[in-house]
Amino acid sequence: MKGSSISLPATLIAASFLISGCGSPAGDDAGTAMPEASGPSVESVTLVGNPNPTVPLAAILSVVTDVPTRLTINLDDGERSWSVTPSDEMSTDHEVPVLGMRPDRTHTITATLEDEDGLAMETAAQTFNTPPLPEAFPTPLITARDPARMEPGVTIFNINGRWDTEGNSTPANFSPAVAVDDAGEIVWYYLPGNHRVHDVRRLNNGNLVYEVWPGTDGMVEIDMLGNIQRRWHFTGTAKDPAPGSIPVETDSFHHDFAELPNGNFLLLSSEHRVIEDWYTSETDPDAPRADANVIGDLVVEFTPEGEVVNEWSLFDILDINRIGYNSLREDFWENHYDGVVEGIVYDWTHGNALIYEEEDNSFLMSVPYQDAVIKVSMDTGELVWILGTHENWNEPWSEKLLAPVGDVEWSYKHHAITHTEHGTYLLFDNGAARASPYNEKMPLADSYSRAVEYAVNEETMEVSQPWVYGPEHEVYYGRYLGDVDWHPEANTILINVGGAETNAEGVNVPPGEAQRWARLMEVTHTDPPEKVWEMRLQQDDSNWAIYRADRLASLYP
Repeated sequence: MKGSSISLPATLIAASFLISGCGSPAGDDAGTAMPEASGPSVESVTLVGNPNPTVPLAAILSVVTDVPTRLTINLDDGERSWSVTPSDEMSTDHEVPVLGMRPDRTHTITATLEDEDGLAMETAAQTFNTPPLPEAFPTPLITARDPARMEPGVTIFNINGRWDTEGNSTPANFSPAVAVDDAGEIVWYYLPGNHRVHDVRRLNNGNLVYEVWPGTDGMVEIDMLGNIQRRWHFTGTAKDPAPGSIPVETDSFHHDFAELPNGNFLLLSSEHRVIEDWYTSETDPDAPRADANVIGDLVVEFTPEGEVVNEWSLFDILDINRIGYNSLREDFWENHYDGVVEGIVYDWTHGNALIYEEEDNSFLMSVPYQDAVIKVSMDTGELVWILGTHENWNEPWSEKLLAPVGDVEWSYKHHAITHTEHGTYLLFDNGAARASPYNEKMPLADSYSRAVEYAVNEETMEVSQPWVYGPEHEVYYGRYLGDVDWHPEANTILINVGGAETNAEGVNVPPGEAQRWARLMEVTHTDPPEKVWEMRLQQDDSNWAIYRADRLASLYP
């Protein structure tokens, strides 16, 4: 991207300032005026395009002042104008990213500098041209929008997609992280080009972190200009770790992670075990048994320096003799364990979400191939409870099942267990099959998904369902992917139907016959819920998906 680079002499800059704060004249008994107070002086101003091509909708503004000042950036793109103060810090040397610009526009940019006395000056206007979006990008479609009732901020998510008929992305590795405003305009994106961004979220230090997909290169931390700050890779099945990456002694990074209060990471990994006399069919209970290579989830805590400090194995927590539909899936782990394990490897549990419970040092985990959410004590390693269908659980695991109170519908093949500040949990219930082996699966045409809230009473080992957005409000179905988050300011729920597969008439059809598309919906946390925002990635013959989405209060940390 080409950007303007301007460095003006201090005398010329001072002549072009607009003084917005001045001292009031005062006089003695004779009426003589005191000198007018002056504001800060600016010694240099520079505006350049982001030198990192992975984030082209950004610039860097540098301002040097003679006294400590607070900087505010003012932007106008001809259709909208806004201001942002990146930091409350007072400094004489400012270098700040300019973020939130829409593509293919001319932006007029100034900086307001305010000193500790409240006196302010504004720099001369400069222009910055943002490039158009690459042709491969989708055009988000807004189908509902009520900004007054929405959670403020921008929505950040990854885009999986533009698959061809063979299932390959075009161009290769096309999976950027994208942020949109409430009008669906892309105001920031990160496109590394040599790998795919799977999930992206903000760390406590303000940077973004994401897992690389398909998971052969670990996890990457970037700043908002796309500059890599740290990266980590797993040692067990890594194929070609990047130079400088921090090794973590575990088999994989997959699906989800959490940043702990102590600065460590809690992350989903995996391990391989040979299970004797295991299942060969999830549809025939009388099928013969055989020894099998089984992959189970492993929860790992490691330091930012890569040291593994604790592990919790689902082989030791759940019943290896219980399977769900898809527990005999062969394709998910085959590339990871190729050259490491001989023969077919089965995806027994397929964990896909992880959250930390600080009040009792535990974690909650979504285990979709067991149709369960589990809680595990990190102090003892013991299973605390199981939220999910009661079918096919044997003792002692059956003693950990939460009993339903009132109208409770179980979730199947779910994603993204998350907290609310009400002490409840939200879950995206994909609803695939809606059955356990060896019962009959729900027909695809009848399948539906839900965003559902569960309230757990740990003392009585009971669960209730205080809220849901499902087919009684709107019929939608995402066979795979998905996310749901609670917004505290607006009291709304953001729902990601990340993997819809329908034909032209909107009917659920098998993957080979379907167009893949995604939608984000924000609904009120009321009964009945009301939709206040919807964005769709659905156009032409392209195929799109979204793994997870989050609402950030601002692009600035």
